[in-house]
Amino acid sequence: MESLVLASAVVEHLAPTTTRYRPVRVNRLARDLVPAPPPSIHVRAVATWVSIFPLVTLGMTVMALSGPITAAWPTWLRALSLTGVVVPTAVYLVVPRVLAVSVRWMSWRRGRSAAAEPGERL
Repeated sequence: MESLVLASAVVEHLAPTTTRYRPVRVNRLARDLVPAPPPSIHVRAVATWVSIFPLVTLGMTVMALSGPITAAWPTWLRALSLTGVVVPTAVYLVVPRVLAVSVRWMSWRRGRSAAAEPGERL
């Protein structure tokens, strides 16, 4: 039972289910909390590709360098071992960080364009 509690705490730490809130300026004195919009499916697709591609490249390089060991393995076993490492690494470590950076960047761009004069272009 302790392992289940520990596992749920680890999952909650790695992938929190709560929505992050960002402050939005209502006026100069008051601030209101509004939920941040989720990234679009296109942003998520690009973030996933940007995360998976380097991991697969690194994994294939490692497998090529360990030639005598993995060269004798059947293709399905090489693919299984590669995806068994790449997918959890991407899902739990890399993709959330890439999405966080993209959300911060999009918020920065929105704030910068909102701060510009109505007739001024960036």
